[in-house]
Amino acid sequence: MSQVLPVRTRSRVRVRPQAVWGLLFMLPPLAVLVFLVLLPALEALQFSLGRLPADNVSYASGLNLVSTQTPTLKVFQNLFASPAFAQNIRLTLFVTFFSVLLLTTLAYLLALYGRFGRGVRLRNVVRTLYLLPMFVPGIIAVYALITFYGDNGLLEAMLNVLHLPYSSPIRHEWGIVLGQVWTGIPFAVLLLSSGLDGISEEQIEAARDAGASFWTLLTRIILPLNVVPLLIVLTFTFIGVFGSFTVPYLLGPAAPQMLGVSMQLNFGSFRQPQVAVALAVFSFAVCALVGYLYVYATTRQNRGKL
Repeated sequence: MSQVLPVRTRSRVRVRPQAVWGLLFMLPPLAVLVFLVLLPALEALQFSLGRLPADNVSYASGLNLVSTQTPTLKVFQNLFASPAFAQNIRLTLFVTFFSVLLLTTLAYLLALYGRFGRGVRLRNVVRTLYLLPMFVPGIIAVYALITFYGDNGLLEAMLNVLHLPYSSPIRHEWGIVLGQVWTGIPFAVLLLSSGLDGISEEQIEAARDAGASFWTLLTRIILPLNVVPLLIVLTFTFIGVFGSFTVPYLLGPAAPQMLGVSMQLNFGSFRQPQVAVALAVFSFAVCALVGYLYVYATTRQNRGKL
């Protein structure tokens, strides 16, 4: 007798309505990302590589633009060979490094005091003070720093009464660091405080009952459990300071300049838009590398390997 084989039917994939609605809700932000971020970024990259849009070719010679049919690194070669760019990148790295270092240290101390400090009233006063810069516009904060720390400012007047010498940090690299730390305190402390609040009180009390000192608590429990917020603060502070404009423009020296100020001057004052775009592409590459390191570190942290 012949064996009857079962007939195979095609399995139909059932699409859930929730998945369709989820995709539809994702389309608007995706379109915004593509048209406002991705496409302009690609256009800027092509412009820095010598591929000019059709409406820019006619006046390329007037602006001394590099125009080629094939991509070229001539703009970046000229930029990296410039002594002014070398000075600007040194100033940018100096300000970024010390701003990240001082801001993270100060923010961690404030966050630790807000979480473990004694005295409820004093802790509330400290929290109010470090949140204050969040409600002050950046340009107003910068002019307040100029008024207090600048030449013939309030601090110099008070020190003159005591016959103490004073050298203003305004219009120097340390003036930029001061402004970056002042404006970045609220964001950094809030992130670090959220991580510290996630540490259970039972873990802290158990370690204290075992005789652990505060330094042991900090290095063995608090810091390992607060790695992700710390990485977020380090990453976003680096990115924010590296490409900043307002604070270094108002508090920094006339020369050298940070990259954000140099971009604006090359684009507006020096009429070198291609150099300005090349600076933007370079800054984006550096910040993207830092962002990748953050994603890599947090991924390893989530897998328990960090």
